[in-house]
Amino acid sequence: MEEHRKMSDYRETVTLETGESFEIYIKKPSNSTLNKAERHKAKVWNEAFKDGVMTKKEVQQIMEDRGIWNEEKAQEERVLTAEILALEKKLYRGDGESKPKLSDGRKLAVQMRNKRLKLRDLIADRISMDENTVEALADNAKFDYLVATCSFYTEGDRPIFANYEDYNKRSSDEVSIAAAQLLAKMIYQLDKNFENNLPENRFLKQFNLIDDAGMLVDPNNQDVFVDANGRRISASGHYLDEDGNRVDVNGEPLDDAGFYALTEYEDDLSEEKKAPAKKTTRKRRTTKKQQTSTTE
Repeated sequence: MEEHRKMSDYRETVTLETGESFEIYIKKPSNSTLNKAERHKAKVWNEAFKDGVMTKKEVQQIMEDRGIWNEEKAQEERVLTAEILALEKKLYRGDGESKPKLSDGRKLAVQMRNKRLKLRDLIADRISMDENTVEALADNAKFDYLVATCSFYTEGDRPIFANYEDYNKRSSDEVSIAAAQLLAKMIYQLDKNFENNLPENRFLKQFNLIDDAGMLVDPNNQDVFVDANGRRISASGHYLDEDGNRVDVNGEPLDDAGFYALTEYEDDLSEEKKAPAKKTTRKRRTTKKQQTSTTE
């Protein structure tokens, strides 16, 4: 029974874009296959080194010289890792004094999420640099060799790849990706649901505090997004009132663009300019007496 369960862990049904489906599986590598994979790894290591690819030690020195990674950052990594573990213990075991509130548990889980993101950002540069070393290239070559030789179609028990070169040519197609994921699961115990199975996400999911996409939601209404304190927010993270209208952190209404509604102002600065009065020239009226005296 246990053997059957283990075997099923390394099988998967692959569906192509055409709609065609079939099952593949990973066969546990024999000692002979592992030895060949190690020889292939050594060959790639030597070729990469001759081509001038740096070792991890050389890359580490460069990172220290350029300030990409140093003892200060290494200490920060250790501190963050310890803080995440401490939060996990508190989240699952409580403080031992009183029954914890679910709202407090949500805050702890979100703190774990934030610290884990910070840790990932911290070590991202180091990991990206390590990926370009001779050791990393050699390890990848060994892994690819095992994928190429241990992947089979269930129907007919046929090899998926003709050889190592065939796998490399097809490494980006659906079948190759699925086979690589299955081998990684077998060798490294990797899980494609890794994020969902993190302690903080397992806790949040157990109490319906996140949806399938990992977004924080109201446990009483999975369609309503909330923040770590349970306040309603939009999918973009903006605060909303109970009617779904956008508001600021204090609950004051905002428009959809995030601006406050403009109040009506009395314009006391720009006085209305009055048009100047038009001058009119009045003709002098002459009397008959004036006309007579003029003619005389």
